[in-house]
Order: sequence, then C-alpha cells, then structure tokens
Amino acid sequence: MDDQIGEALEKHPEGVAIRFEVVPGASKLSIPSGFNRWRRSLEARLTEKPTRGRANAQLTRELASILNVPGDRVAVIGGQKSSRKTVLVKGVEVENVVACLAGRGGLR
Repeated sequence: MDDQIGEALEKHPEGVAIRFEVVPGASKLSIPSGFNRWRRSLEARLTEKPTRGRANAQLTRELASILNVPGDRVAVIGGQKSSRKTVLVKGVEVENVVACLAGRGGLR
C-alpha cells in the first residue's frame, strides 16, 4: 500500500505534489479511495459537485485535515477543471504524506 501511495507522490521544491483522479458528486467522501496504477495516481471520491471550485475546495480542505497542515499550505496546482489533478502540499516530506495517507481506509 505504501508503495502505491509513493508512486502518486513527487518531491517538489516547496513540499510534495500528489496526483489524484477525482470522482465528484459521490455519495461518500473517501480520500484516498484507491490507486490508478496506469496513471500512477490516487483516487478520491468527493461529495461536492464540480461547480464553482467546490470539489477542489473539498479536496484541499480534507487533505489539509488528513495531513494535519494548515489549509493555506494545500493547493490544486494542476487540473483545476479536470478530474485529473495535481495537489501541492507545502512544507511536508514525502515520507510523512505516505504515512498519513497509508492510515486511511481506501487502499487495503
């Protein structure tokens, strides 16, 4: 599981970039909800609809909570209007992100 998570992460000069495949409008919130091995990205099921940035806001807010960082250190830096997103988490190390996400239920 940790290897799969690690494949979706890249070290960034400001922290860690995480690749996501997002499913907005899901009945249940789940981050991460799985792993796409072909795209090397984590899957996220969001309850918000993809209108006016609501799904992006939910993704960044929930990631900040999961990773225990302030919300202003998490931002969508690619794919703002796409289901394929890159999220930057500033001021963290890859190992810490892997440890936090590995404790979530979606990748068993």
